[in-house]
Order: sequence, then structure tokens, then C-alpha cells
Amino acid sequence: MGGRGLTSSILLDEVNAGCYPLGEENKLIIAPGLLAGTTLSSSNRLSVGAKSPLTGGIKESNSGGMIAYKLARLGIKAIIFEGKSEQPIPLTIKIDKNGITFEKDPEIKGHNCYYSAEKLFEKYGSKVGIMVIGSAGERRLATACINCTDTNGEPCRVLGRGGMGAVMGSKGIKAIIIDDKEVQSNLQKDPKIKELIKKFAGELRGNIVTGEFFPKYGTARTLMIVNSLGGLPTRNFSLGTFEKAENISGEKMAELISSRGGKTTHNCMPGCVIRCSNTFVDKNGAKVVSSLEYETLCLMGSNLGIDNLDDIAILNKLCNDYGVDTMDIGAALGVLAEAGIMEFGDANKAIELVKEIGKGTNLGRIIASGAGTCGKVYGIERVPVVKNQAMAAYDPRVIKGNGVTYATSPMGADHTYANTIILQIDHLDPKGKVEASKNLQIFTAVLDTLGFCIFTARAFLTKPSFLEEIVNAYTGWKVTFDELNEMGKTILLKERKFNEKAGFTKFHDRLPGYFKREPLKPNNVVFDVKDEELDTIFN
Repeated sequence: MGGRGLTSSILLDEVNAGCYPLGEENKLIIAPGLLAGTTLSSSNRLSVGAKSPLTGGIKESNSGGMIAYKLARLGIKAIIFEGKSEQPIPLTIKIDKNGITFEKDPEIKGHNCYYSAEKLFEKYGSKVGIMVIGSAGERRLATACINCTDTNGEPCRVLGRGGMGAVMGSKGIKAIIIDDKEVQSNLQKDPKIKELIKKFAGELRGNIVTGEFFPKYGTARTLMIVNSLGGLPTRNFSLGTFEKAENISGEKMAELISSRGGKTTHNCMPGCVIRCSNTFVDKNGAKVVSSLEYETLCLMGSNLGIDNLDDIAILNKLCNDYGVDTMDIGAALGVLAEAGIMEFGDANKAIELVKEIGKGTNLGRIIASGAGTCGKVYGIERVPVVKNQAMAAYDPRVIKGNGVTYATSPMGADHTYANTIILQIDHLDPKGKVEASKNLQIFTAVLDTLGFCIFTARAFLTKPSFLEEIVNAYTGWKVTFDELNEMGKTILLKERKFNEKAGFTKFHDRLPGYFKREPLKPNNVVFDVKDEELDTIFN
């Protein structure tokens, strides 16, 4: 096991599922994917697991960046934090070839991610990898993230979902430094591995999505596709199309970045040829944020009725700096607009509200506790969450397979556990969507365990023998694609077992009632996959 398979297995085996997520019984587990540590494209993903303070269940959050690569080069399969530090100053933990040291960096206490990363690079050198939490993590707020540095040293590859930053803060840890200098990788020198790295890069470049669309437009290219299907969350999931969608599209963003001298494409991890990241710059060419992704463009754009890329980039930067999930914060702001706290389309007010998080005000704490909390505080029914986690940028009434994923994933409403938009199916037809989501949830668990970006599914689902070849070459195993899928199913069953111990029932595997009751324009459809069918998914 590696990655998600390892984090979820350890959580089930070692953590009391009924524990308080921010207490000493919970554990924070950091694990690189099984294949991490070389320049094999898209294979250096990192998993972090804990009992979630947002959902109350098991959680694995996943990111790119440099951390998994460096940990794997050091020969580290996992780091487990248990207990609770009582240090008044949050600890900085440094890991290198000589072992682990616990240090104090008082100058970054209470500071946010960009400042903290800058100071840590000054102290430890520009070649280290950094995991850091912002003020939201120190305050243990439920949407707090852990930010990881990318290939450019930017703390922008975010372990964004489920409040892992709050768990890290509860352990008294401000930052983790990974230093892999003077470490040599023999695996990278293996002629067979070198050939596979080259061959896989060719496969990804030959795919129209991973080889053409994502390198050119990033994940933002998805926006106009979902808008054309009528499933783009707009004004707190009340509409399926945004009349100003073109203004925040991937095409528009690439054009704007290029005209201002920014980067329309770069890789977030070593060797990745998909290169779906970007660096958004302002009108003067100054860097604002990296990377502006589809989920943020929707949930802080169309979901709030905002059509200005500069405004969305500022919202993204603020969230990255404070260390909070842009998806749950975008959904929370949509709920606040529904409650009359802001107007849809008012970007200035949205920015003002997000700044409350940085100030640590009561309102800021409510917002950073997520969309579910905002709905409870303001008495709003239309709150797009499952297991208290905000939905991604696909309305489940139209992208029905994702609706099944939102409902039945052990992690809450999270598209990364089976994003059925990649499948060539009729997304409006409820038939077969449980099976489609189930199969993709199983396969995604495999990718998360191996350390592959989920975008590689487009290559592996068409050539499963290629995945077998890579895994066997790296590990020395002799596994088949079917055996890998059995591993994925086992992981999912472990995660569901943890949630059962935490008190979850089949009634937690449901979408909010209004998705079944309120037709979504322009298709005028509801989520009509039956509850009884949802109950069969892993039984």
C-alpha cells in the first residue's frame, strides 16, 4: 500500500472512529503514492488522511507538488502524527536523510501561507519542500488546508478538502520541511524504468485532453463543457448555466494570461507532461495566484454570479494565503448570498467576506467552518453539501454520475473520488449511473494509492495493460488490472467500515432533498437516481 490505501488502512486499524477529530486520539497520516519518487509523469501525488473535523468521517486529501517526490526519494512510506503537542509555539518539523528534528520558528506563528513559506525557504534553503498551514489551520477551522510547494516553490498545491489543516494545527504543527538533497535514486537509472517514463509521457501527450486541452487551457477548459450540458452551478446551485460563462472560461483565461505575460501552463510536480497549472497575473504582469482551476472558477465565479477573472483570482489568493478550501468557501458564500448577507455578482463584498477569515472574526470563523455551518447559522435549506462537505462544480441533477459519487463517497461530496464527466455516457439519464460511479470510485482508489493524478485515468482506462506494466516494473510484482481493482474495492470497504464505526448509516449517503425536488434550468431535471439503488453500491 501507499498513498490513500495506506492512510485509510492505518486510520481504520489505529484510530477510534468515534474520537474528537481535533483531539489527541486522532492521527494525521502523510503518505506518498506507491510509485512516487521518479519523473514518471503525474505519479507524484501525496495523500494525507485523518478523521475529518468537517465530515466527522474518514478523510483522504490529495495534492500534487514536490512533497511526495521528496519523501519517496528519502525512502519514507508514511509519516504518522499522533497525540497532541502542548508547545505554545507551533512546531516546524524537518525531515532529511539524517532523520527528524523538531524546531521552533516563532516568526511564522500566526502568519499565513505565503509569508510563512518565504521565511522557511530563507532559513532552510530554496530546494526544500514545504507543507504549511495558515492562520485558519492554527485556529483549527473545519475547511483549513495544508499547502504544499510546487516546482516553482509556490505554496499553492493544496490538500484542500476535509479540514486536514485543522488536524495539523491541532497537533501543534505549523510546517513540515522535506529536504532530499544528496539523495540518489537508483530506480530512476533503471533502463526499463527510463523507457516506461518516456512511453507513458507519449501516451499522455497523444490524448486530446491530457496532451492538448489541459496543457493549453488548464482544468478551466471544463467550464464551457459543463455549461453547455446545463450542469454548471450558478447562483448557489439554482441554475445550470451562467449567462457570462465565456468571461471566466479557460479560453478567456489563457488569452488574458498570455496577453499579460503570465504562464498559461507549467507542471506542479516533477516530470508531469500534462502541465495543467498556470500562473495568473494582474494587468501589470504581477503574479496573483497559481493555479486558477476550474473548481474555483465555478464555485467562486458562476456560483456567486461573478464573471471577472481578476476578482476570482483575488478570492483564490486570499483562500490560499489563509489556508482554506476554495470550494467549500465558494459554496459558503453562495449560501450567504441566499441568506442576503451579500448580493450575487458583488465581487467586492465576496472579497470583504473572505477577508473576515483572515481577521479571525466570528463571521470569518463561520464562513471558514464551511457551507454546511453557514446554512445552519442562517437557516438556509439550499446548501450543496453531503456529509457536510461542499459539492464540486458539477450539478448532480445533470451530471448524475457525480451525484452518485457525492452521495456515496466515504469522503463526502467530492468529485475527485469518481468524476464521471470523463465517461462517454448520457449524463442526464439516471440509468447505470450507480454502476458507473462505483467502478470509477474503485479505480480512482487505485490511482490515489499508486500516487497517480486522476487525469491519467483517461489513458489507463483505454489501456489497462499499460498500468499493469508500470506497476509491475516499479514494484517487482506480477499483478493484473483486475487485481488492482480488487485492491481499490478493499480500500473503499475499509473507508466505509471506518464511517460505520463513526456512526454513519445509509441515510448519510443522500443528496439534500431539494436536488430531488427542484428542477434545474435549462434542462428542467431533478436528481432521480433512487435511494434504494444508492444503497446497493457497495453491498
